[in-house]
Amino acid sequence: MARSVSSLARSAAAIGAGVLTLCLAATSAPAAHGVPGGAGSAPLPTKPLRIITYNTEAHLDPPTAMEDLAVLMRRHPDIVSLQEMASPEKRRMIRETYVDCEGCVWGTNMPGPPVPGETPILYRADRFELKDSGSVQVTEPTYVGPAGAGPSTINAKFVNWVRLTDLETGRPVYVLNNHAVPSVQSKTGGPNRRSPARLKIYRQHMDGLQSLLRDITEHHWGLVFVTGDLNVNFRRDRVLEPKIFPYRKLGEVGLEASYQALSEPSIGTHTLRSGNDTRLIDYVYFLPRKPLQPAGQHIVRGLASDHRPLVVDFDVKVSRQVDTTSP
Repeated sequence: MARSVSSLARSAAAIGAGVLTLCLAATSAPAAHGVPGGAGSAPLPTKPLRIITYNTEAHLDPPTAMEDLAVLMRRHPDIVSLQEMASPEKRRMIRETYVDCEGCVWGTNMPGPPVPGETPILYRADRFELKDSGSVQVTEPTYVGPAGAGPSTINAKFVNWVRLTDLETGRPVYVLNNHAVPSVQSKTGGPNRRSPARLKIYRQHMDGLQSLLRDITEHHWGLVFVTGDLNVNFRRDRVLEPKIFPYRKLGEVGLEASYQALSEPSIGTHTLRSGNDTRLIDYVYFLPRKPLQPAGQHIVRGLASDHRPLVVDFDVKVSRQVDTTSP
């Protein structure tokens, strides 16, 4: 078992006059080693890592949502992040089916009450050990008006996170799951200036997320992933690069979207009422580091939600000697 280490508290996001903090257990980098796989040595073995992110749609009835999840579980993921899962019945069914049953192989970060629990994270407990977890509030409940998707008052937004340890390598794995406010992007792809209240809380969300990521990437080692429904179409975000949107904000801390590394799929992860289904608003972002290589991605059709799950595969080098402190 890994030896315990001290916790490091850092600023996560400023909300009004208050400052919210996240405590992440400090994970010291391993002792310096030569990196295997250099000239004249055999290549390191790799092991696949599959991550799925899926907005299950809040209005789906629990049995239908569970049927969708069962389809995804048959794809043998290692980590699953979900959004719009505040329903107590859905949360109960997930725990009974995958986490708390005899012979279950899944663990979860599913904090309560339901609002911060909208974005649970599931992980294979036979591959990872949960070392730390939490839920950080990045925005306050905010009235945004009747125009746009969602309610007139947007609930407080949270970033749910886990720090896992790979049981084979001892390598830390961080996953931060999000669901950002909708209707923040104009038809041309830039910020929707008609909704200043939405843009304000979107900026706060991205600032808070970026702060958490800086804490991890500057003070810890391991693999880092950001998942979730960020409600900004990557196709236009990558071209225009607005400073408050994910491509710019997460790029500033070194992260890349799977779409950036593996190309943009022809179909999208979200279907509008107009029939447009090319928007890429559901993400797996990752921090490029030596042990990690993006290997493939797939968007799953045919489920009940207005979102489509995004499946991203990585090859991960299996070695305790790989120095993950540098890109």
